[in-house]
Amino acid sequence: MPRIAFLLLSVLLISACSPSGTDRPPASGTLTPEALDRHGEEFREDVIEVTDGVYVAVGFGIANSIMIEGDDAVTIVDTMESLEAAERIAKRFRAITDKPVRAIIYTHSHPDHIHGAPAFINNGDPVEIYAHHSLEKAVDQTVSVLQPIITQRSFRMYGSRLPDADRTNVGIGPFVDLQEHSTLQILRPTQTFQDELSITVGGVEMILKHAPGETDDQVVVWLPKQKVLLPGDNFYRAFPNLYTIRGTSYRDPKTWADSLEMMRDLEPEYLVPGHSRPVTGKAEIRKHLTDYRDAIRYVYDQTIRMMNAGKTPSEIAHEIRLPPRLARSPFLQEFYGKPEWSARMVFGGTLGWFDGNPSNLHPTPPGEKAKRMAQLAGGEDALMTAVEKAANNEDHQWVLELTDYVLRLSPEHQAATEHRILALHALASAETNPGARHYYLTSAAELAGDIILPLMAVTPNDTMLEGIPIRAFFDGMSVNLEGEAAWDIYQSVVFEFPDLEQSFTLTVRGGASELRKGVSEDASIHVRIDSLDFKRMLAGIRNPALAILSDFEYVKGGRIGFTRFIQLFEPNLET
Repeated sequence: MPRIAFLLLSVLLISACSPSGTDRPPASGTLTPEALDRHGEEFREDVIEVTDGVYVAVGFGIANSIMIEGDDAVTIVDTMESLEAAERIAKRFRAITDKPVRAIIYTHSHPDHIHGAPAFINNGDPVEIYAHHSLEKAVDQTVSVLQPIITQRSFRMYGSRLPDADRTNVGIGPFVDLQEHSTLQILRPTQTFQDELSITVGGVEMILKHAPGETDDQVVVWLPKQKVLLPGDNFYRAFPNLYTIRGTSYRDPKTWADSLEMMRDLEPEYLVPGHSRPVTGKAEIRKHLTDYRDAIRYVYDQTIRMMNAGKTPSEIAHEIRLPPRLARSPFLQEFYGKPEWSARMVFGGTLGWFDGNPSNLHPTPPGEKAKRMAQLAGGEDALMTAVEKAANNEDHQWVLELTDYVLRLSPEHQAATEHRILALHALASAETNPGARHYYLTSAAELAGDIILPLMAVTPNDTMLEGIPIRAFFDGMSVNLEGEAAWDIYQSVVFEFPDLEQSFTLTVRGGASELRKGVSEDASIHVRIDSLDFKRMLAGIRNPALAILSDFEYVKGGRIGFTRFIQLFEPNLET
């Protein structure tokens, strides 16, 4: 499949065995691998009646979906990671009530909360869809720009391609219900808001409050009469993902803590998270919200304190640990996030990539560094002797770090590969964080040739493609431009979409690209194509060479020139 195809669909969203001789502090609590298995009981498949008219479906996928029943209508909060997961829940909800769904609320833009909405409604029924005003921008950013890398890292983190025997729960849910032919379909919001919005559906009053935390577009739903709070992903039964190893933009711990304070001040009696089971009782909820808030602020404040003392991200990550009172909380065990990962994020989010060490201003390139490390060790054979010694000492992390050098020098080195695979398995066997455990195991399987990760989570259908704005596809093209190959290119191409009654001019200017709405008189090429055909080509459903030959109408310029232009974005295009 052409590389350009991998840019354009919504994604999965998807204690380490320490080297001997380190002084790394213990992880929060007293976790064991068995504790992770027990944690899976949190996600037993069930539809739970939280209180009159409020139901939550747990265990049908990675996230929860919540139904709020009114006098003559129903509201659904969050709609799962795929249409298939949502359909199983919708069937259970309809067994409880046949009242029509009149509102859907998205608590935030993560894929596991937005991709199953059509399952809950009947075609033609009037439904309002509520979200924060920034949700669509966040969705489209992930769709168009970061699809390939987020997909692969998510598959590693969630263990999506591992055998069942190697995969455990994913920390905040039992599994990710997403396969190659799953259907992802977001219904776009019909009503958005900035800070707060009050709505009434079926006689049930709900207040939607902007509460940035795990995402900037996070919304919590407050039912004042029932004293029910839906916190979205700002609270669940695991240490929060202040940073997720699949990759994320900066998650501001200060605003997350502020949102938890706001939630606590509402004094809810029922707490229904977007992941894990509900919590009941005003005092119990207040305690856990306070502990959650304190843990986030503790990690942030102490990281900043150590930064100001001149410590590097690695030093801080190896020193940070929660106070005992927080480490004992059942809601702060390291089943999802970790304080050490969070500390690294705080450093990078506040000071950026430079750790302050001048040797890292212009570091030796990785390949050259590997050569010099091998020379320092006495040659590649001596480096492998060190690998074998570390393996015999069960110093698994050191094996990983040493084989980084060996495999960079000799990617097919069989002994180094075998030692690395064994080390990854050993680290996984002692890991209580499922994301880290799955990442180790998947990386080992990739190295062994047992797993090849896709660059797209699902194979798209036309309905999915139609739901993605045309601009998102151009965003995907821009980040796939071969910069150096285009240093000497100055060219503009008009793309006309008759079905949309829109035209765009895409310019490549000395290696940079720019998209403008409308037709540029300076364009050397003008093509016309139906928007769905264009999307099919970029999504890999339609071979680009065949599309160029058959689907495009050439208003100005010719096919050969247009092919050369497209090859700037897809150099391996077969013509």
